[in-house]
Amino acid sequence: MFGIGQSVISWELRGDSRSFGWFALISLALGPCCWSQGNPTPASVQIALGIQESLNQLSALNRQGQGASLTAMNLRQDILERITQASFAFDSVVSRIQAEIAYTAETRTLLENRAKRRESHYNLASFLAGGVFGAAGSAMQLTGGLNHAGTVVGLGGGGSVLVLALAHWRAGTPKEPVHSPFNMLAQILGAPPNNRSEYPPVVVALLSVPGPEGGMYVSRLPAQWRQLNRLRTNDSGKKGSRVQSLTSDAGEHILTTAKELADREAMLLDLSAALLQIRSNLGLLLDEVRHH
Repeated sequence: MFGIGQSVISWELRGDSRSFGWFALISLALGPCCWSQGNPTPASVQIALGIQESLNQLSALNRQGQGASLTAMNLRQDILERITQASFAFDSVVSRIQAEIAYTAETRTLLENRAKRRESHYNLASFLAGGVFGAAGSAMQLTGGLNHAGTVVGLGGGGSVLVLALAHWRAGTPKEPVHSPFNMLAQILGAPPNNRSEYPPVVVALLSVPGPEGGMYVSRLPAQWRQLNRLRTNDSGKKGSRVQSLTSDAGEHILTTAKELADREAMLLDLSAALLQIRSNLGLLLDEVRHH
């Protein structure tokens, strides 16, 4: 399941641009920080971001009174770039999740409206079949010599309603192909993602960090979804949605129901919130760098 617990401790950053504007850029991207220096980020988070060695070197320079040296400034720039890149990586993942939520909600609404229209048509047809035939049969029974015919007409109306009910039942639940080009739940549920839905290495690395600072909130989501009957415990289970329906994309032409789409939408919202929780910890790192 998504490699939770695997050791991913290296991350290559591309690009050589360095500017003192990074500090302001990160401040705007992550928002105001109100973290306490007495509660530093765990070393595992620093390792996952690839900044632990740079932080150690910067601390050593500060102790030597060289915190304003060119070497120290370059180290700060490297650390800030990595934090910024991590922030942008999380933004990229969350934005794709939000796009998938929009596709899912639109398709779910389409199916729900289709089901409502079909239900209205069935109710109208049942009313007409039962009401008209019933009224005609009752009227005929009030006329001498037509009692038998009235009974036949009444039975015909009841039969028509039964046929309509059987046809309504056989039609089943309305289904529609998945329209989302993304399947952002795939890696979380152990299914292969498409090439537009893979998580960046730094996000995978941070999800490998244990505890609230890393992937704990994400790793416990599948169990919570099963408890809420959103995700089936196995292929033979009847409660919850199939992994295939939750992780398919538009290219697979998988038919899905409004209920499965509602489950998918709710799970994507949970995942987005959990990822934002991890992303918020980058603000703590920013505050630590500010005070180095």
